This record gives sequence, C-alpha cells and structure tokens, in this order.
Amino acid sequence: MMLRGAIKSTVKSLNSTVIRPTAVAGVRGFASGLELFQNKHPLQDKFGPTEKMNLFTAINSALHVAMEKDSTACVFGEDVAFGGVFRCAVDLREKFGPQRVFNTPLCEQGIAGFAIGMAAVGHTAIAEMQFADYIFPAFDQIVNEAAKFRYRSGGVWDAGKL
Repeated sequence: MMLRGAIKSTVKSLNSTVIRPTAVAGVRGFASGLELFQNKHPLQDKFGPTEKMNLFTAINSALHVAMEKDSTACVFGEDVAFGGVFRCAVDLREKFGPQRVFNTPLCEQGIAGFAIGMAAVGHTAIAEMQFADYIFPAFDQIVNEAAKFRYRSGGVWDAGKL
C-alpha cells in the first residue's frame, strides 16, 4: 500500500507540472517557450531554415554534407553501396562514385583496420558497422591500433580522420 501511495503522489506532482511560456530550460536567452510552440527553432535566425527529418534521413544528409565538403571522405562497410541495411547510405554511390562508396567483406575487424589505414594516409574514413553488436570483434583494432598509432610512430603518423 505504501508503494501505491508513493506512485500516486508522483503521478499527481507530474500532472501538476506546467511549462510556462516565459523561459524554457536549456534555451533561456535564445527563445521563449511560445516560439518553441510555434514550431520555430530557437537558432533558426542564426543558422537558416531547418527541416524536420527522422534519424536515418539525418544520417544520410550528414554523410552527403561530409562527402561534399571533403574530397578525401570515403564511406565503406557491409552493403553500403546498395544503401546499407538501414538505408542510411542511399544515393551516396550514385552521387560520389564507386571509388568513394564501396562494399567490404563481412569482417568488422578488417573494416576497422582498413579505416585506420585510410586515416593514416590522410583520408577521412567513414566505416559503417551494420549492428552495434558486431563492433566487439573490431575493438582490438580500435583500442590497440587506432588509439596508439601516434604514440607508436613517435608522432609521425596519426589516424585523426578516422
């Protein structure tokens, strides 16, 4: 019974919480709460118009921007030439060519090692691992190679664009 009473009082206090239109936490000084309710982003005047998009569209847009601004940027991984399993690389191969967007074998450790090598010679390596669970075999490359690359070479080499 005591737990039920605690839950009821918590729900009651949450229901009584009201967001006032004067100042919203986190954006004080940029916008009032009324501007946020009018679907206007607080920084829109400073950075230009924004577009509402879902996560995979935002990733695809960011990849397009990165590849447009950096001619050394390459995207590679399992099935990225076809748009990727989550469709985040859609249209990249058509726009930037097969030299900059290409598939790799099914070997996460190899993908990470390849990315380190590309970064070491000056490319911006954007390696896609399809699922988070598959990053674990690549930890050896990330922890023992990429993280220690500059130290082992005495500062001559680095993998800073990985």
